[in-house]
Amino acid sequence: MTIQKLFIIIGIISAIITAYRFYRKNSEGILLHLFQYFLGMVFIFSGFVKAIDPLGTSYKMHEYFESFAQDGMAGFWEKMSMWSVPISVAMIVAEIILGIALILGWRAKWTTIGLLAINLFFLYLTGYSYLSGFCLAKQTVFVSAFLLLLLFLTSFLNHNTKRFQGLVLMTALVLLYFLYCKMSGSCASCEFTKAKMKVTDCGCFGDFMKLKPWETFYKDIFLTFISLYLVRYYYKIRPVFSDKITNLLVGVGSIVAVLFALYNTFWNEPVVDFRPYAIGSDIKEKMKEIEPSVVENILIYKNKATGKVENFTIQNMPTDMDNWEFVDRQDKVIKEGIPAPIHNLRFEDVSGNDVTQSLLNEENISFWIVCYNSKKTDETAFDKTIIPFAQEMRKQGVNVYCLLGNTTPEFEKKANESMDVVKADETALKTMIRSNPGIMKIQNGKVIDKWHFHHFTKEKVGL
Repeated sequence: MTIQKLFIIIGIISAIITAYRFYRKNSEGILLHLFQYFLGMVFIFSGFVKAIDPLGTSYKMHEYFESFAQDGMAGFWEKMSMWSVPISVAMIVAEIILGIALILGWRAKWTTIGLLAINLFFLYLTGYSYLSGFCLAKQTVFVSAFLLLLLFLTSFLNHNTKRFQGLVLMTALVLLYFLYCKMSGSCASCEFTKAKMKVTDCGCFGDFMKLKPWETFYKDIFLTFISLYLVRYYYKIRPVFSDKITNLLVGVGSIVAVLFALYNTFWNEPVVDFRPYAIGSDIKEKMKEIEPSVVENILIYKNKATGKVENFTIQNMPTDMDNWEFVDRQDKVIKEGIPAPIHNLRFEDVSGNDVTQSLLNEENISFWIVCYNSKKTDETAFDKTIIPFAQEMRKQGVNVYCLLGNTTPEFEKKANESMDVVKADETALKTMIRSNPGIMKIQNGKVIDKWHFHHFTKEKVGL
């Protein structure tokens, strides 16, 4: 699935619903309702795929907060990162509720303002992700945030004409500022380089669909303009049903959204696993590059006689090499490849030796106990469920490995008494399983099964 296909599908559905309302003569304008249903369904879908895995979104928000801390107000952003889980759950639930409310036409003024607020928030995040590849100046980050905040506050103007004029004015100021940055070159200090981006993936659709930084940025610009249009004409949006039915549907939808998000956050693994460590996945295959990049090597030489600097490729090197002095080499990407879904996996034993292939090529069934951060590990589950299970498996000759990320000497010592301790990157362990501790059943590098500690018993392992 690509963002283009997703928007086409949602656009077709929105057009059908709009045509039906127009046919029933229950319409205030074709464009208004087309935008209403389109934006509503995009938000419901975006919220739903993230509600499947709210912890994944919280990890992404934590990454943003850590990056913001480098630009200033470090103490504030460090405190915000501690609240990344509730912030993510609240944001996801808000997306779903506002999407439902917009489609139903419930409290149109506050619904459209709420959607504009989230769109501007996402626009800032995705702009920060993409534009940081240009080495943005710190003042640019803060000025952009200030202008987007003013744009949002303008939507509260009650008078329709003043609100329209204010939205146009603030939108123009935002666009003029970006034009100024483009023309003056004072907002950034380098050409775009993907490696310089501070946050390479916004997580807009969770693990369901990964977007390129510029794709998600332009996507949010498009959705923001739709939101501005709906804020301008919110008074023309009418409820589809009676107030009683509309209130009931929004209320039920809100409760379901909250419970669904919380269930996938604290009580269980995501009901649908889009990650490369899903049950049935072959980890060794997932570590292979899907499609290699096409790269052209550019060799830069300086003519010793004239001082002229020229670029050459392997195919058109100068014949009189003695007259040229090598200066530099650049790699020009002709076509971006598709990287391996798993690219950061490395296991080390307590002595620092690489044991990745040893674990992945183990022909017999083994169990991986995943603890990405021992300070956040549920110690009751670890002591009363994991350790007795590991001891029982050891008696049966089954290998149990405790995969530790960020840990303490005390926790490592306790784990080592009943399991083989293996060190790994915290991010990789977070991706494997959304449980701390989490239990994975592995054979020859393939994920046979995995469990959240809330639902694990030794009877489930099938041995």
